[in-house]
Amino acid sequence: MITEIDASRLLVWRAAWLAHNGGYQNAEGSQSKLKAGRTAVWVTERAMQILGGYGYTREYPVERMHRDAKIYDIFEGTEQIQQLVIARALSGMRIE
Repeated sequence: MITEIDASRLLVWRAAWLAHNGGYQNAEGSQSKLKAGRTAVWVTERAMQILGGYGYTREYPVERMHRDAKIYDIFEGTEQIQQLVIARALSGMRIE
């Protein structure tokens, strides 16, 4: 889980660095947003699996973390929208 978190963090830092230095070309922001959202959901699902039934109770913070992570599938551009942005940036075509 930490490997995926670090990979997502590095993508976000890379996108921020590129945006700050004018090298933003292949929708790096969307790439990092897509990866970070998927990672958040994946990691919290694994944490809930480790805890078993306790992962679904409000006694442990992982239940709230999972609810918060799941919002990235819904809010601020769904995965599908991010994939379209990335595909448009890479191909140069207008993909609907």
